[in-house]
Amino acid sequence: DFRTEFMSATMNTDAAAVAEIFLHPTAVLGLSDAGAHITQFSEAGQTSQLLGHWVRERQAVSLEAAVRLITGAPAEIFGIPDRGRLAPGLAADITVFDPRTNPCHEEEIVHDMPGGPRYVARSSGIQWSFVNGQPIIRDGRLPEPDAVAEAGRVIRAA
Repeated sequence: DFRTEFMSATMNTDAAAVAEIFLHPTAVLGLSDAGAHITQFSEAGQTSQLLGHWVRERQAVSLEAAVRLITGAPAEIFGIPDRGRLAPGLAADITVFDPRTNPCHEEEIVHDMPGGPRYVARSSGIQWSFVNGQPIIRDGRLPEPDAVAEAGRVIRAA
């Protein structure tokens, strides 16, 4: 039925070099084309990839270093002083997961948008997620959108 897909690794193909980049003190995890290529790839699963593949499977990065890449490093770089760390007086943004089981799912194609398919990278294994101290994900269940409409806000750099 002509459903063959071809994928080509175009960047970051040297695992040792990627691990070295993760461990550099000025490294930050991130990639975005603002959704311009949703029919070609999805980077939505990069945090699960970091935790599942690089931390658990390859043991190339410590869990602490990976969590900092996901939380504290971006907050520091973008000048958002009340995010990225847990401390009294800061926003309570917390994600609770089991690092032994947080999976790294493969990308998949879904047909849920007009005009064609898109790639998604699903996540699972997150038991709880809090935004500003308000529970968003409870016992691994996603909320209804109207139940969390007031939890977050747009954050701008200082």
